[in-house]
Amino acid sequence: MKRMSFFLVVIMILFHILVFSVIAQTTSVNQPQTTASSGQQVQYILSIPAIFTFFILMLGPIKVLVPFVKMTRDTDTRFRRKLALIATLISTIGCLVAAFMGQRILKSWHISIPAIMLAGGIILFLVALQMIMQMYSSPHRDETTPSTPTLAMAVSPLSFPTIVTPYGIAILIILMATAQDAVRQVEIIGVLLATMVLNLLTMLFAHRILKVIGVITLQILGSVLGVLQVALGIEMIIQTLIKMGLMVTVS
Repeated sequence: MKRMSFFLVVIMILFHILVFSVIAQTTSVNQPQTTASSGQQVQYILSIPAIFTFFILMLGPIKVLVPFVKMTRDTDTRFRRKLALIATLISTIGCLVAAFMGQRILKSWHISIPAIMLAGGIILFLVALQMIMQMYSSPHRDETTPSTPTLAMAVSPLSFPTIVTPYGIAILIILMATAQDAVRQVEIIGVLLATMVLNLLTMLFAHRILKVIGVITLQILGSVLGVLQVALGIEMIIQTLIKMGLMVTVS
């Protein structure tokens, strides 16, 4: 048991280091990634580390841990495993359908890339700001009688909206719509699948992880990531306004 606890602590520490190192290395929208494709230089709006950061913040395992523990508090390991697998499958399929359908609809409506990026920045900023403000609001008492846990929870509320958030879907659609070739879309889907694998592992070990790191640690991490979300949203808005010629850079 002690070895297992030590192993989980090491895993969570490495995961936190990975998240913050990716955030620190994120080039964001002011330093696009450039790669060679068919003899031409293709300039991408976001780098792969930046996309991974967005998915970790909006579709990642940090916000899934506590809700999953609450949903499966009085259940056995077999039920938790089934629930985690079904929720991961549904979430992945939902994201893929939304990604391909959403980006096709946006392109068919002839919406410009700056307009899409500006919309994404505003959505990200408002949602992240709301999450931060909720930390200072008075706690809400839920006086309703908890229902018996069933596998139907894999659809709602676990997959939607706990794992697959509305703003996460919005960012995913924006990334797919602004991808300039099929290779980039494959890379985005690959990062999405990696994020879903992290979600699955987090749910499978959720109760053990929460016992080791505690709720306070998650709250602190959530506060830090919430502030980073606000900053990323503002950065997207500013850089889009600069590209549209509505704002000038100040050196």
